Amino acid sequence: MSTIVGAGEAMAECALPYNLQNGDPPDATKVMANYNALVACMTSLAPAGEAYSVQTKAADGQFGSIPALTNGQLLIGSTNNPPQPQQLTAGSGISIANGAGQIAISASPHVGTDGNGLYHQVLSETPSATSTGLSNWLNQGTSGVIDSSVGISMTAQNSGTANNISARTVPSPTPPYKITALIGATRSSTAYNGIGIGWFNGTDRLHLFASTTISGGLPKFEVSKWNSATSYSGGDFQTNSNGYSQPFWMQIADDGSTVSVGISQDGANFLQLFSTAKSTGWLGASGYSNVVFFINPQGGLTTGTLMSWKVE
Repeated sequence: MSTIVGAGEAMAECALPYNLQNGDPPDATKVMANYNALVACMTSLAPAGEAYSVQTKAADGQFGSIPALTNGQLLIGSTNNPPQPQQLTAGSGISIANGAGQIAISASPHVGTDGNGLYHQVLSETPSATSTGLSNWLNQGTSGVIDSSVGISMTAQNSGTANNISARTVPSPTPPYKITALIGATRSSTAYNGIGIGWFNGTDRLHLFASTTISGGLPKFEVSKWNSATSYSGGDFQTNSNGYSQPFWMQIADDGSTVSVGISQDGANFLQLFSTAKSTGWLGASGYSNVVFFINPQGGLTTGTLMSWKVE
């Protein structure tokens, strides 16, 4: 046996079956055997895979390859298997931006360690039409909506006292669920003005949970029934006009058989105000099929801002 040396360190790994010395009688069989062994060895030492592949040592001792990595990919170990090309996954409150040859990791301003805001443990990421799914209009009219720097802001106007709800809708999650929203209301109303969240049966009726003012008085919370976006049917519940400060936390929940609503001033401890069996509720057993964020802008120009939207 012999080895070829002097043609680079890799050549030293190619063992030949015959040791041919200067002056030996010509033997084509031995020459071809050495040649074929050298070709096979060099082939096994050649890089594997496509252009820009990452080379590995395969289980058989030959070259293996990992496909060329895309922007932001890293090789992650996998016990008793080749490394895996994967991207980093962002946890709660973390954002990851991938580029050519770079990965940028950042924390959301309101999420992180103690000291990053009073409500950082209960706030969601900044809501948008895309993140919440609240992208369809119910009775838009002249109302407008934007994804602002603090959340979804909807503006509606009605200088008179007629009911005229404008809402953004999204199909309800599969029960059981609860949705917690932080809402700010900017309004100067002389009438029955309401902002909040609730349910829509997809056709006409609504079952709504609102922060309302009456003739410019202190706000209160109420649960109301509607035949349509412009036709009020009656109320299920209302608090006293306690002058609740803003912004305010509102929560709606559906456990599969019962729907309920609650309020909180701290975002963590909720006071349940009302509940009803779906089978006997205003929208019926199958009617709580859509969730809404709405304004009833009686008495003036009104803006409602959805600053947190968490579905659990």
